[in-house]
Amino acid sequence: MMSGLLIKRSFARFSTLNLASSAETFYARDLAINPIKERKSKPKFDSSLLFGHVATDHQLTVEWSKSDKWGKPQIDPFAPLQVHPFSSALHYAIQCFEGFKAYKSDKGKIILFRPEMNMKRMKSSCKRISLPDFDGKEFLECIKKLVLLDQDWIPTQDGFSLYIRPTGISHNRELGVRAPDRSLLFCVMSPVGPYYTTGFKPIKLYCSEDHIRAFPKGVGEYKLGSNYGPTIYSSKLAEAKGYNQVLWLVQGKVSEVGASNILIFWKNDQGEDELITPPLDGTILPGVTRDSILVSLQ
Repeated sequence: MMSGLLIKRSFARFSTLNLASSAETFYARDLAINPIKERKSKPKFDSSLLFGHVATDHQLTVEWSKSDKWGKPQIDPFAPLQVHPFSSALHYAIQCFEGFKAYKSDKGKIILFRPEMNMKRMKSSCKRISLPDFDGKEFLECIKKLVLLDQDWIPTQDGFSLYIRPTGISHNRELGVRAPDRSLLFCVMSPVGPYYTTGFKPIKLYCSEDHIRAFPKGVGEYKLGSNYGPTIYSSKLAEAKGYNQVLWLVQGKVSEVGASNILIFWKNDQGEDELITPPLDGTILPGVTRDSILVSLQ
């Protein structure tokens, strides 16, 4: 059994987030679609498919500037982005991202797993790094159009899906540590199988006491690139010792595993079945899967 206090604390940060925007935004009704002329060949959806190695045919972009506000969203053939060398996304890590998946049911219906939660979290991340606000419902509608356009990239095999990566970056053309006067929202997609090359099997965790991923009153609860890059070195050290991922600690207490939340099912001192997970205290990401498990247990 989980205590009411644990459940209450677990949901607190999700309940305060809002999909709508009080500022100017873009609208899905203005979306312009420029389809690719010739579709790319698709990889085999089997164990040879590595996570995040293959892009679908199209990408979604929306530009913002301080003077002109949000432009109209557009879908174009997948291509490299043009980023100014002075962009503060490159120099000061003003960038954030999300990740969720699309599946196909046995009847061919496209299913997204709680994408509104990812939109709420992305809006929260954008605010924390001074990127402009937007209406999450409008961005999600644009993403749905992108998924429909590239729906033949959605694998139907068990354990496979279409990974969706919305991203926000500073698009500045000047150096300097300040709020961006230009930014870019974009979304790319990739067919994927299991995240780990070992497939859906148990993984070995290395409890690191030498490095800290996040700390109280920091930015651990936001999905920022700056939270992930510095962990790669620690992960390499763990892999060299024969482990798959790092179990992160905050002041001696368990917080997260690699790039995911952790839940532990055990029997407590009273002999009861109990599921425990670290509280959302600002040091860990409010995971959608974590939240979904806790919702189902209520």
